[in-house]
Amino acid sequence: MHLPEAEGVIKFTLSYTASDEGLDCPDFDALNHSRSLLWQWGVVGQDDLRYGGLGYGNVSVRTVERESTGAFVITGTQTGHLPTLTAQHYAQVLSYDVKRHWLQAFGARKPSSEAMTHAAIYQCMPTTVNAVIHGHHPRIWQQAQALGLVCMAADIAYGTPQMAQVMQAVLRDTQPARNTVVMLGHEDGFITWGESLAEAVALVRQLLQDAAHIP
Repeated sequence: MHLPEAEGVIKFTLSYTASDEGLDCPDFDALNHSRSLLWQWGVVGQDDLRYGGLGYGNVSVRTVERESTGAFVITGTQTGHLPTLTAQHYAQVLSYDVKRHWLQAFGARKPSSEAMTHAAIYQCMPTTVNAVIHGHHPRIWQQAQALGLVCMAADIAYGTPQMAQVMQAVLRDTQPARNTVVMLGHEDGFITWGESLAEAVALVRQLLQDAAHIP
């Protein structure tokens, strides 16, 4: 488990252009609606008593028109505390290099500190994954074994090159149950993906329901 003050810090090399240019995201309304649901469920949010009071959780969707490049739109860094977002709270990731731990993006906000992990998943599953959710929830995290979820080791910190590399190794070597991996080195953290936003959101909802019924 890492120190609260480290949460929310971008650890990859970021080539970022601040811009009010419109996002290239045909699914933006669905993305923003999904993010609102996750906030209502507490999977995305902000709690003064956890993580040093910083916002947590993020969601992304692959941009259809740029599918061949692996580009995606993701919630901006430290927007978790906001109940509703606009396009000004997202960033467009244009390209990335997981091996170099480098990412290029533009938008009114810098991309989430977990953007490289999202990129690693999109790169590893270019035709089957179009949405990724990184959430925090104590019950899912604590009941990972009972839920049958794959877990990353506790010494793998969020947002690091090791996190992205291990994520890709997990995806290459296994088929994680419920399309979910729990991050033991990232308090309450887990990451879920789907062929669509609707699928990824439904998976998270089912995890919440199942975790609530475990004694």
